Amino acid sequence: MDSKHCLTEYDRIYMVITDRFFDGDKRNNGVLGCEYRPGQLHYYQGGDWNGLEQKLDYIKALGFTAVWISPPQDNALFSRSGDEAGYHGYYTRDFNRTNPHFGTEQELRHLMNEAEAQGLKVILDAQLNHTAGFLNEKTWNYDNAYARPAPPFDNPAWYHHMPHIRDFDDEMERRYGSLGGLDDLAQENPACFEALLKAYWQPELNKGWFSYGFAGARLDAVMEIPERYLSAFEQHIGKPCFGEAYTGLVSVNAPYQRAIWSVLDYPLHFRMHNVFYENADWSKIQEIFDQDGEYRAPNRLLTFLDNHDRQRFLGNAGDNYDKLRMALAFLYCIRGIPILYYGTEQAMGADWRYTDELVNDVNRQMMPAFDTQAPLFMWIKRLNEIRETHAVLFAEGEQRTLYCQIGDPVYAVQRRREGEEILVGAFNNSPIWQTRLLPLPNAENVNCLHDLLDTSYKARVFRGKLLLALPPFGARLLVAKTDSKWMPPPKAQTVLRFRCDCGWGNYLTVRGDTPPLCWERGIRCDTIAPDLWQCTLERPKEGKIQYKALLNDAVWETGENHTAQVHTCAENRPTF
Repeated sequence: MDSKHCLTEYDRIYMVITDRFFDGDKRNNGVLGCEYRPGQLHYYQGGDWNGLEQKLDYIKALGFTAVWISPPQDNALFSRSGDEAGYHGYYTRDFNRTNPHFGTEQELRHLMNEAEAQGLKVILDAQLNHTAGFLNEKTWNYDNAYARPAPPFDNPAWYHHMPHIRDFDDEMERRYGSLGGLDDLAQENPACFEALLKAYWQPELNKGWFSYGFAGARLDAVMEIPERYLSAFEQHIGKPCFGEAYTGLVSVNAPYQRAIWSVLDYPLHFRMHNVFYENADWSKIQEIFDQDGEYRAPNRLLTFLDNHDRQRFLGNAGDNYDKLRMALAFLYCIRGIPILYYGTEQAMGADWRYTDELVNDVNRQMMPAFDTQAPLFMWIKRLNEIRETHAVLFAEGEQRTLYCQIGDPVYAVQRRREGEEILVGAFNNSPIWQTRLLPLPNAENVNCLHDLLDTSYKARVFRGKLLLALPPFGARLLVAKTDSKWMPPPKAQTVLRFRCDCGWGNYLTVRGDTPPLCWERGIRCDTIAPDLWQCTLERPKEGKIQYKALLNDAVWETGENHTAQVHTCAENRPTF
C-alpha cells in the first residue's frame, strides 16, 4: 500500500469528534431547528469540517500525521427516545449523503485536499453494523415515514429483528442482536452488503466515501460483524482498516487483526486503567505484552489512554498532570500506533471524577482552547518529535521488558532493532523519587544514556547495568546518542500536604473551592509516607485555594477551612 495515502505503523493519530472540535461555519448549526443546543452535551454543539480545516495547522504543529474524524454520513436527528441527537455520527440515516451539520460534499473535499497539502492523512469512521433505531420493536416495519432510513436501506428484510444484546459472550446474541437499540444490519443478505460496499466505494464511478481520499478506516463494533465481511470490506476499499472490539481479552481481540489490518488495543487500555488509576501492579500490563505473540503484527495495534467511549484520563487521575505525562510517555514508547483523544493537550477532563463505565456526555465536551504554549501541548509535541526522529525503531523494532517486579512502582522496556540504536523507556508510577539499577543488554561500549524528555539528564551505564533515578510519576526515554536539546516546560504546581495517620486500609481525599477541587466530591491524595499524604494541582493559575481533608471521602476533618496560595506547598495536620 502507498504509505503516503494509507495508514501505516509510522503514523500518529489525533482523534476528534467533529461536532466538538471547532465551529467554523455558524450557518449549519441549527439546520433543522432544534438539534443544536449549546451547552447541552447530548445535542449538536456546532463543530464542522470548515472548523476542522481551520485547525489543521494546530494538529500539524502538535506533531501528528493523521486525523481520525467522526462518521461523515447523514444521521437521524434524534435517538429513538428523543433525548440525544446524532452529533457523534453513529445514528446513520443515509449512507450516501453528508451530515448537513458538518458541511457539504464540497466542504469535505476541501478539507481532505487541505489535509493532504499539510501532509496529514484522514481516517474515516465506518459503520457496517447498524443504522439508527428506526424499526418498531414489536413489528417488522417502521413507525412512520420519517422514522426509517433512506433508500435502499429502508428494506426491513435487510435487518436482524432481534432483542437488545445482553450477553456479549453469546455469539448468536452478539451477531444478531441490537446494539444499544440500533437497527442491526444483516450483512449475510447479499443486497444489503453490496449496498454497504457501494456506499463506501464504487471504483468504476469514483463514487462513495473513499473517493474523497481517506487513508484508512476505523470499523465500529466489529465483534457484532462476522469476520469474513470485515475482510471483504477492507479488500473492497483497498485501504487499511482497524476494528473496535470492546474486550479486555487478547484471545478475543487478536483474531480481528488476522481478519483486517489491525485492531484497537482495548485489552491494554483496560490494564492501563488498572495500573494508572487504581495503582495496580505493572505486572497487569506485562500480562498483556506477554500475549503479543497472539497478534499478527503488534506494532500495528492502535493504542490509547482514552477516547469517546471511555473516561478521560485526567478525570480519573484526580487532575494529576504528572501522572498524565508519565502515561503519555509510556503510550509513545510501547509497541503500537498511538492515538491521542482531542483536548488531552489542553487538559480536558480534569473537572470530572467519573463513576459511570461509559460517559458519553462529559467526555465529549467542546474543545476549550487551542493554546500551543500549554504545558501538555509542549509535552505531547515532544513525544511526537521523538517518534518521528526514531520512526524506524518504533515502527519496526521489537519490544523487550527490562524490569518488572511484583509490588514495584518502576517499569522499564527496551525498544531495539537489529543493527540499529536502542531506546530505553522507564516509568515511575509513584509519588516519590525512585532509584534503580536495571539490566541493559545489547549496549556494548555505551557509557551513558541521554534522556530525550530532559536532555540535561544522563544515566550512567556500568558493566551492563543502568543506574537510573526517576522523579515522582516520572518517565525517561533514553538513547545513547542525541543531537537534540529539550527541557520540559516549568510546572506551576500547587502542593497540598497532610500529616495524618489514617489507619490501615483508609485513605485521604481533599475537597475545595477551586477546580479541579469541589465541595461535592474529593480528589484522592497520594501516600508519600505512612503519615504523609499529598495532592498536587496544576490547573489553578492565580489566587488562593480553600480546601479541607476527608477520611475516605466521608468524614470531614474538624476546624476551619485551610487556605493556600497557588504555586506553593502547604502542609497541614488534620484531626478527625
